[in-house]
Parts: sequence; C-alpha cells; structure tokens
Amino acid sequence: MPSESGSPERFRFFVLSCRDPKSDFRLPLVDALRRHHETYYIWLRRRPVVSGPKANDAAVQMSLPSFLRFVRRFRQDDRINVYFNSTNTYFPGSTIILRLLATAGVWCLDMHDDLRYHNKGFKRWREELIISLLRRLSHVTVHAAPMLKELFPDSRHLGNASNILPLPGGNKPDDNVLIIASFDERFDFDFLSELAQACPNIRFHLHGWTRPDDMSTMAQITSIDAHHANIQYHGPYKMADLPAILGSYQISVAPYRTDTLLTRYIDPLRFYHCLNAGLEVVSTDIPQARYMRDWVHVVPDVAACADALRAIQSGALAKQPAYSPITWEQRADRLVEILRALPRTVALSRKLSGYRSKSGICRSRE
Repeated sequence: MPSESGSPERFRFFVLSCRDPKSDFRLPLVDALRRHHETYYIWLRRRPVVSGPKANDAAVQMSLPSFLRFVRRFRQDDRINVYFNSTNTYFPGSTIILRLLATAGVWCLDMHDDLRYHNKGFKRWREELIISLLRRLSHVTVHAAPMLKELFPDSRHLGNASNILPLPGGNKPDDNVLIIASFDERFDFDFLSELAQACPNIRFHLHGWTRPDDMSTMAQITSIDAHHANIQYHGPYKMADLPAILGSYQISVAPYRTDTLLTRYIDPLRFYHCLNAGLEVVSTDIPQARYMRDWVHVVPDVAACADALRAIQSGALAKQPAYSPITWEQRADRLVEILRALPRTVALSRKLSGYRSKSGICRSRE
C-alpha cells in the first residue's frame, strides 16, 4: 500500500453515535483514529452535537438543518470520507437522509453486539428490520465478538479493546474481588449468590449501572447486597472512574448467564479493561471467554470458580503473564486495514487519484 501521506487512501472519519459522550465506549476509538486521521465525533440526536477534528476542539450543538449543512460542506477532495455508524438501531431515518446528502464515501456499520438485545415479539422484528436496512445502506459491517459471524457471515472482525494500560501493582487486598458490569438480564445473580456463600472470606465489590427503566434488576442488586455480608454494591461509574476502580483489585469475576442468547454474541469491554489493567479475570463459560481462554479463566460452575479464586489468591494460578494489552490504537489500525481492502475504497481511490492529479495541474499553473 502507498504511504499515508502520498496515497489517495487518506481517510476522514465521521463517527456517528447514539450514546452520551460521558459514557460512550467508542470515544477511545475516536481518540485513536485522531492520531492519523481527521476525525469528527457526532452524537446523533434531535439536536446533534459535533466535536473534532481535534480532541480538544469544543463540542458544538447544532439544529438539524445546521448539521446537514455541516455534513454537506465536506465536498469531494483528496480524502475518502468514512461514515462509521455506531447508532445501534435508533436513527434509521437520519441514516437514510445522511446517506443521501453526504458526500460519497464508505459507510461502515458497527455491529458491536447483537443489537436486537432483549427485545421480543414485534419489537424484535422491528429491530431485525432496521438492522437489515442499515446493512443495505452500508458498504461493510464490522463486528466485535467473533460469534457475530453466525448472524452476519460477510462482516469483518474488529473486536473491542480498552484505553486502560497496566496499572501499578501496589498493595491490593487479594480478598477483595471486583465485579464490574452493566447489570441486566445477562448477569447471573444466582451464581454470584452461591459464590458468595462458597467463599465467605472473599468480599465481592459490585460496580456498574442498570437501564433506568429496569426496576427488576435494580431490585435484585438491592436484595443480593442486603442478604450477603460479603457483597457490596458501589453504584454506577463513569469511564473516568475506571483507573481508580481497577487499580484497587487483583482479581475480577464475570458471572454471566450461560443459558441465554443474550451472552452468546457479547465481547465484554470489562475483559479488556481488567486484563489491560493487570487483573486476573475469571468468567463463566460464555463464547467470548472461551475465545479468550489463553488469558481468561473459564469456569463451568460455582465450585470451579471458588477453586480458581483460591488458586489465584495463593499464587498457584495466573494467566496475566501471557497477556499483552489490546488497545484501541490496534483496533483503529485494524479498521483502516479493513477499509483499505474494500472494493468501494479501491473505486473511490481511483476517482480521487484523478482529482489529485487535476489539483496538482491546477497548482502548477498558478
């Protein structure tokens, strides 16, 4: 491939998100892309919020007409526009409008999970319909967990990562175990309850949040916290809190349910956060844990989990020595590699080669 500076395959990224930047897991990928590429982060909503291309550029809230004018201002030049669509299934109408109005480029759909999630019946059918539409509007789909290849055979593996790097060891009490999660139907409260009974000398610290309308899960958190002296819920956290949280533990447990499709297609960010920070990770037997079994301790039941925790605490069991941090810089490079191999990119590159040649002629005549 030609060099970045001399190739028509220079990219300009527009990362479209449906998530509040305060908790958006895609922001580290945006930061990584900004190392080498002009990158705009767009919080898509009724009044979109745009930041970039530099990390310290102020975010600007726009009316919808102003936002569409902003998008339209990026006319054909010597860069290929990449529209990285990470809006889940929230804005199919806006995606159609942008697809029609935006300058020709490469549309990339971010299938970071099974976006049907917990929906059933009509809502699930609607989500499937929107996903099908978004895929038709995209030139490529990238997925996180390798198991998503089952649902989208032509998608490309991107994978998740973490912006956390190894943290100082220090004196961390090894009888405190971290459980960091988005608490919902995927979390196995029965497993944790039995584990707490089997390991009375270990204190399990829960950090994470629930969906605002998920009163059932919140009730389960309150109940398990009240009924086990060695379980303590510390509440939700922000991305900025992660280093302080992770730096206080040596071990993390991920008690996912294994009897549901909801955990078949996930690529948990907490695996990468914890592993990158230097923690030993113990997980129930979900597909992604199996995929990462060289670095993650995969346990079939509560007894095996309790045994693994004791072995790790005693120093008889460790997988961290075999692990090297997986970063968003690596994923950004992988995304560029995927994009450069696309027929769509090759075709646009040929067109832009002509543009660059004409521009060079014009400049030589000035």
